[in-house]
Amino acid sequence: MKKTLLTLCVMMAASVAVRAQSPKLGHIDRQALMLMLPERKGAEEKMQAFAKTLDDRLKAMGEEYKAKVADAQSKAESMTKTEQQTAMREIQEMEQRITNAQDNAKEDLSKMEEELLAPMVTRTNQAIKDVANENNFNYVFDSSTGMVLFYDKGEDIMPLVKKKLSIP
Repeated sequence: MKKTLLTLCVMMAASVAVRAQSPKLGHIDRQALMLMLPERKGAEEKMQAFAKTLDDRLKAMGEEYKAKVADAQSKAESMTKTEQQTAMREIQEMEQRITNAQDNAKEDLSKMEEELLAPMVTRTNQAIKDVANENNFNYVFDSSTGMVLFYDKGEDIMPLVKKKLSIP
């Protein structure tokens, strides 16, 4: 009887230990969460306004370039070789400035996006971490990255994180 009772106690303890060691898994579609944030709309509006400003500058440079080329073409026959070379050099320099401006615009747009998204990423990271800690999750996977190939036993923590962030 003692052996049976002892065996039963050992098996129960082992069962509890195995259950305690199995990780609690959660998943969330972070991309969808980011799109739900109320501050996202304001960030998008700022990005669009900034992109329009950059685009307007590039269009103005393009118009100036077209005018310069048209002017050089209309005067080409009456120009000396030196004047033609000078005009060609000015046009090439203008092309280079436009190319540099396009590269800088892409870089500036990327920096602006990073600046605007950084607080939202920090805020969602903290909310996910808080929900994971409060609900004893060992792992939380981002299902929007495509890196999670299968999650059958995990729990979708989106509702908990939305609640934490006060998102309806």
